[in-house]
Amino acid sequence: MAARWSDARLWAAAAFVLVATVLGALLLGRGGDTVLVLRADRDLAPGAPLGAVSAAAIPRSLASGYVSAADGLEGVLAWPVAAGDLVPRAALTVDSAHPVRGVTIPVDPLHAPADLAAGDLVDVWATPTTVAGVVIPVAGGEAGSPTLVLQRVPVTAVSTEGVGFGGGWGVELAVPEADVARAVAAGRTAVIDLVTVPATEVRS
Repeated sequence: MAARWSDARLWAAAAFVLVATVLGALLLGRGGDTVLVLRADRDLAPGAPLGAVSAAAIPRSLASGYVSAADGLEGVLAWPVAAGDLVPRAALTVDSAHPVRGVTIPVDPLHAPADLAAGDLVDVWATPTTVAGVVIPVAGGEAGSPTLVLQRVPVTAVSTEGVGFGGGWGVELAVPEADVARAVAAGRTAVIDLVTVPATEVRS
């Protein structure tokens, strides 16, 4: 008799768990309870555009504070967002006071971080090259010495397919409008090195 009573209680417990599971699934699935928002796939630095991000599903009740995957918003980040974190809507800002232009610079893969990607913030250094035996200095620098051309500029795209005969990368940067000529000149007359700015370094 005791064995039958134990079996009955076991079956009742199993039935309760099953019913609870089904009810929970129905409640979560009712009326589209989740929405897709953006999550950082890697550390994103302040001043950088939304680059390496993917969609993540979260409860609709929590989604209002984050950038929706369906919004198509543009702008730059006001503070760093760590890899794996959701992108706060308040972190995305449009810096209309400082217009930028997209400038593509050829870079040797050995002169840039191996994991360089859109959303990174970089310093651009230029080392003069020799043309017909004459060293061509970078504007504002000394002959033969590396010169800091641009500071903390966002990477907007990286093409790892061969550029020209050198097989370099084509790295697109969001360059302040006033510095475009300087960036273009450096890309044509110097060897470029890109140095990643840590995502935790706040723009001053």
